[in-house]
Amino acid sequence: MCFSATASFTLFGALVPAGLYTIAKSGRANGAWLPFAAFPLAFGLQQGIEGVVWLGIESGNQAMVGIASRGFLFFSHFFWLAWVPFSVWMIETDGTRRRIAAVLTVVGFVYGLSIFLPSFLVGDWLEIVLVNRSLEYKTTLLYDGVVNRTALRLFYAAIVLSALFLCTDRRIQVFGAMVAVSLALTYVFFAYAFISVWCFFAAILSAYPTAVIVLDKRRSVEAPG
Repeated sequence: MCFSATASFTLFGALVPAGLYTIAKSGRANGAWLPFAAFPLAFGLQQGIEGVVWLGIESGNQAMVGIASRGFLFFSHFFWLAWVPFSVWMIETDGTRRRIAAVLTVVGFVYGLSIFLPSFLVGDWLEIVLVNRSLEYKTTLLYDGVVNRTALRLFYAAIVLSALFLCTDRRIQVFGAMVAVSLALTYVFFAYAFISVWCFFAAILSAYPTAVIVLDKRRSVEAPG
């Protein structure tokens, strides 16, 4: 599979307007779904930023690569870790599950900061390498030498997936299953560029909230349960 600026900008062009429409639709129907409705927009922006990373690499503009890659890492290493459980917290009505989602939001926020800020603040703690026509974001983490990278990835996945599977709304659980499958496939076939490729596949899957909120008119604003 070939990833490129064209692929990233194509997703950007498709997801941003879809996300804006989904947000508008959700805002008029049920504001609790707004964070979930923002998934396509956020993923679209993330892909647009990665498109700029590609352009910087192709033109040899290291300043562009440095700025855009940190913008991408903001989403991949920080934003989603907090936003996914927060989105579940917003729509969940079961008290116990809502409290767990709140805990996952805080854990995701703190963990996300710990893996994003070092690469954002320290210039040589992030390197972008082109591997098999994909981008590898080589980061230095505070946990290096203490915790295995595979364990860190599993912890990341556990925060995101457990939040989605926790939700009593079956549509969110289905989305969680889709994300889990994309994660497994990425790990098996694209481990050399895990973050970039998984985010690419997750961006495609982010069209699902549009189907839930916009197309499923009867159930899109119902409370979970």
